[in-house]
Amino acid sequence: MWLTLIVGLQVFVAPILAFTATYLIDMDWDNYSFSLQVELIPWIISAAIMYGIISLILGLAAGGYMPNRVADAGGWRAVLGMTNRLRDADLVDRSRLNLTQSPYGKVTRIVHQEVRVNGRPLLEVHGGLQLLAAPLQIVLIMLPLLVLKFVPDGWLQEQRLLELALLVYLGGLVIGLRVYPKIASKVVGMASIARRILVDRTKLGWLFPVLLLWIVERTIVSLAFDGMGLDTRWEDVAIERGVLEAVLPGEIQIPESSFLDLLVALSLLPIAIFTTMAVLGGGEQDPPRWFIGTESEWKSLDGEEEEAMGLPAPGQTTEGTGVDVHEEDLDSQEENEEEEEEEEDESFLFSDLAEQLDALPDD
Repeated sequence: MWLTLIVGLQVFVAPILAFTATYLIDMDWDNYSFSLQVELIPWIISAAIMYGIISLILGLAAGGYMPNRVADAGGWRAVLGMTNRLRDADLVDRSRLNLTQSPYGKVTRIVHQEVRVNGRPLLEVHGGLQLLAAPLQIVLIMLPLLVLKFVPDGWLQEQRLLELALLVYLGGLVIGLRVYPKIASKVVGMASIARRILVDRTKLGWLFPVLLLWIVERTIVSLAFDGMGLDTRWEDVAIERGVLEAVLPGEIQIPESSFLDLLVALSLLPIAIFTTMAVLGGGEQDPPRWFIGTESEWKSLDGEEEEAMGLPAPGQTTEGTGVDVHEEDLDSQEENEEEEEEEEDESFLFSDLAEQLDALPDD
């Protein structure tokens, strides 16, 4: 229940608080005064909800999210009625395999191993996974800026640069979520310990680091945007403001730098939501045996292999202090030959006796 609440806070509350901290208070450092930009409140709420929903969809889709019930029913197509093969054995096997091989499935198994087997606290593992995601989030936020910086204007049509930047971002998100489980499986324990120490020493809540990372990334992207000389290319990303004006209701004032907030939201929220949903699947619930695997229940055959020993070499014994098995074979062969000779001798005796009886006269 606590992690479900965290998902809701990350999707909706965190963007609202971050946008409020960024835009609501306008500081005038020359006169050491500030003013409240109340006219931006409708945009803050609307954009935060829209960015949160987009991030939720991206995080679940790119991560391969699928509940166990959906996998047991044959996958999303069967559940959504796109095929009449509901609970078909072939589709069930395929959907289960896809789930276990997806980034969501791999991270969920990691969480199950850390929480159920290693006994780590659930929120500690959740914080460690989000701490590991921070470098990936910074890389995702820089990819669109690099496209804006190094792609010449003549390569694309007018106002198509933002679309290319977002496509590069989507490619980076998919690749990053494929690589993330491999890194998490090796260092999630150390990351969990580091996160616990960070929370214990700084007394920070479990939601505050998300807001802190948002502010840090917002500062980084703003400095990078100005440092790369991209402040002259606002017209190339003006389509984003046009989409917001078309989607958001009424006349809403939109800041010029709203594109930077879109980049921050798309780099931070999808991975944060992805890790939280994986922790929900592997920690708060008990995954089925086909999902977590049964490798731990396998029995080792090393002991049986040691018992199944072959015949020793000549001069060696079966237990180290016995009779040479080859000598035993020779002795048994000699005994068999002696028995055969005794049988032949007895047969000769009976044959001689029979001849003597035949030689006796009839009277």
